[in-house]
Amino acid sequence: MQIISLPSQAAITYKFFWDGFSPSVKKHGTLFVDKGKISARSDINTSTWDYSNYCLLPALIDGHVHLVLPETGQNFAERLRSYLNSGVYALRDAGNKQGFVKISEPCLVLQSGFALYKEGHYGSALGIGVSTPDEALAAIDNLAAKGADQIKVMASGIFSFQHYGKTGAATFTVSELKQIVKRAEAYNLPVMAHASGDEAVRRCLEAQVTTIEHGYFMSKETLRQLATSEIFWLPTLAPVKAQLADPRLAVKLTPAMYDVIKRSYERHSRLVGEAGALGAKIVAGTDAGAPGVEHGRSLAWEILLLHEAGLPLQTALKAATATAAQACRLTASGTLTPGKKPYILAVEGNPLENPAVLQKPVALFLGAN
Repeated sequence: MQIISLPSQAAITYKFFWDGFSPSVKKHGTLFVDKGKISARSDINTSTWDYSNYCLLPALIDGHVHLVLPETGQNFAERLRSYLNSGVYALRDAGNKQGFVKISEPCLVLQSGFALYKEGHYGSALGIGVSTPDEALAAIDNLAAKGADQIKVMASGIFSFQHYGKTGAATFTVSELKQIVKRAEAYNLPVMAHASGDEAVRRCLEAQVTTIEHGYFMSKETLRQLATSEIFWLPTLAPVKAQLADPRLAVKLTPAMYDVIKRSYERHSRLVGEAGALGAKIVAGTDAGAPGVEHGRSLAWEILLLHEAGLPLQTALKAATATAAQACRLTASGTLTPGKKPYILAVEGNPLENPAVLQKPVALFLGAN
């Protein structure tokens, strides 16, 4: 795997080319970069990178990770390098109790800093507790001043691995969530909301958060509301599937727990397929750092899980490229179209036919800042 810093002018030949949203690839051509951006011009006199045996596509985006997890053996540079080596140039950190992390690799990390949770409820491992709306708003002011890229709010607990369909209570009220969204918008910051259980998801929809993270055990009625809204959904399939697929984790489960997790995953997977058919804006987020979910390489797995859940392969790929860029407000990337910055992944084969090619990327091109 090569990581290549592109100069402001460059040309890359290719066998296949996928722009990040089209239903098919182009064949045999050259991608040009001029003045640090992808160009429609073909008369640029510059050095050429020969990738005529490979496919070019947008570099990947992981919409939900926890960079500081697991807490043992922390080496942030190593973890970021794992993302780059997996073809992931951008990731959105979903909050942690350490706050902001110093970034030492050429990887774009959108940081939440401390997640906000309702005092006395789930979330102490990911951020700071607030008891009143005023405390929440003051925390947003503080996070914005420190350079947060988004605000992460814990709108519910997690779902139970022991009791099917049971989720942690919804925490913030609709009124409180609306105040949080309004204050975040004053700083032009999106709001990513951890929400599982129908009530919590419904409250987040009413408050018009930017993204709903997880969304386990929402009802089909709420799913339809989500699909017709402008809100993005990150189903985070990988951390639950890992409990079943990773022998190191599965061996720790009782038969009853395994059954609960399996039924929970299958229900959630069906919802993803239904959401795709309804036109919901689905984004790939791995929840990397959770048990069994490796930093970097798990994004290719999440894309495959989205496809297995019923999303057309093009939609599953968009979930980690064009749609992910929209959700993360990365307006300069996500597609390989004129005017965008050249964050480019090279793989061996056509990902629209075989997503497994994402598991062994060949090169990652990073545009000049």
